[in-house]
Amino acid sequence: MEKNYRDEAKSPFINNTAGNRPTILPTALPLMTYDQYLVFNMCVSPITIVICTFGIFSNIINIVFYKMGLTSASNISLFLLAIADAFSVCAILLISFQDMFDDSHLPMKMGDVALLTTHAFYFFSAMCSWITTVISMERTCCIIYPMKVKQIFTPRNIYAMVTAMVIYQIATGLPKSLATGLTTTTSPLTNKTITIFDFTKLDRYMYTTSQFISFSVPNLICFIIVLVATIFFIVNFKQSRQLRKTMSGSGEKSDKMSDKDARLVRLVILICIIYIIGTAPNTVVFLVQATYRPLNRADPYLGNFYLALLVITIWFQDTASSVNFFVYFGMGSKFKETFK
Repeated sequence: MEKNYRDEAKSPFINNTAGNRPTILPTALPLMTYDQYLVFNMCVSPITIVICTFGIFSNIINIVFYKMGLTSASNISLFLLAIADAFSVCAILLISFQDMFDDSHLPMKMGDVALLTTHAFYFFSAMCSWITTVISMERTCCIIYPMKVKQIFTPRNIYAMVTAMVIYQIATGLPKSLATGLTTTTSPLTNKTITIFDFTKLDRYMYTTSQFISFSVPNLICFIIVLVATIFFIVNFKQSRQLRKTMSGSGEKSDKMSDKDARLVRLVILICIIYIIGTAPNTVVFLVQATYRPLNRADPYLGNFYLALLVITIWFQDTASSVNFFVYFGMGSKFKETFK
């Protein structure tokens, strides 16, 4: 009885100021318990693994753009997008395996491997956002400045822009990797030396700042640009079709948008819509977290729920990175011929 009293006195939910008798304060249960989060994650992980496996093969097939020739800005951008999507899906696949294997014999726990792999996922996910933005801006310039677009979006300029994006992501994401607290310890199960995360050595300020600059801000900016560009594409495409119908009815021809350009605009619209759907959950979570501080993994009430939200956002991004093949195959006649 004395031991229980001492344990209760150490509890953070006990008020010891009311005389000598501890008074239990009312506390709220977590919105989602850790066991519920584990069940949720175990249900979602197999689906994610299936989608990732398909995504890896579909993005390997998307490298057909290399076979088509990297002479146009569109082919270069779509080829680079396929590479970024493939690596992003590979990172998600490795993260999804963390609860599926016995890691007692491994030199590092799978959960810690997954935490390290998230750095690669954030890098390639941000690259997908950058490249999708380049694709949307290139098509926007084709509509607004059709005579100058080939001078602006040359293959050399596309490679230069992507290289600058890679340098930016490495420069802003490297502090986050350096701030990660890794240390070695002896496993109580195997008595072997293993590498684990030591969160007491984690520089949280550097980690959070680097994550904000390297992933959150670029994704938010790219999401807004692609969203505005997609709305512009849809409005302009409808106006162009109405104009062509009017001209064809009167016996005149309109050169505002050729059939080839129209197919390419439709393809870009679908790619942008897929990107928006895949990125919207992550953008919403980021905006809510920026305005409502308790939404983080350390919060005792919302922590597990926040982790579940992260799983959902990754699932959406995984799906968006895996289905572009259907768009290319269904709308790109040259892609279909080259694939066959």
